[in-house]
Amino acid sequence: MCRPASRYEPAAVFDELLAIARDEITDAALRELVSGILTGNREQLLTLPAATHNHHAFVGGWVEHVRSVVRTVLYLVPKYQDDYQDLQPPLSQDVAVAGAILHDIGKLRELRQNPQGAEYTSSGALIGHILQGRDIVREAAVPHEIDDETLLRLEHVIVAHQRLPEWGSPKPPMTPEALLVHYADDIDAKMHSYF
Repeated sequence: MCRPASRYEPAAVFDELLAIARDEITDAALRELVSGILTGNREQLLTLPAATHNHHAFVGGWVEHVRSVVRTVLYLVPKYQDDYQDLQPPLSQDVAVAGAILHDIGKLRELRQNPQGAEYTSSGALIGHILQGRDIVREAAVPHEIDDETLLRLEHVIVAHQRLPEWGSPKPPMTPEALLVHYADDIDAKMHSYF
């Protein structure tokens, strides 16, 4: 089968994402949650597109897009931690990085691949990737001892990452981590469209 593919080697990009999760998330339970979701879905994530037709709509597009979003978040978090040292609660790199990695994890259930590319599954068309992403995180979090507030803030990053109801988000970003992930996601999608 001949389909458009990422200009990067998906396995290498995946390994970089996993290394970022392991190196940049200091909370052990959150780190294990993110690493577990990634490794448990590795084979599907290596070929998953990020969309059906907009940005990164090709084999390996999901890992390429997510790596770019995470890199942007890692660039922005220290700047805003330094600029807003009195922010309460403090801007959490752990939540921002975990949210950046998992913001589109619902695409696992939203999209299915066919010889022509990707198409929406029934649950993708009826529910979408945002709520399914939250479901994946909630299901995977059960065996981990993640602080309730941390899990809530991670879920908020996922449900708010597209910002507007017409783009699929039931809530706008209301935490600094959600705001950073939204803008990192949005600029990456738009830059890829320009490319």
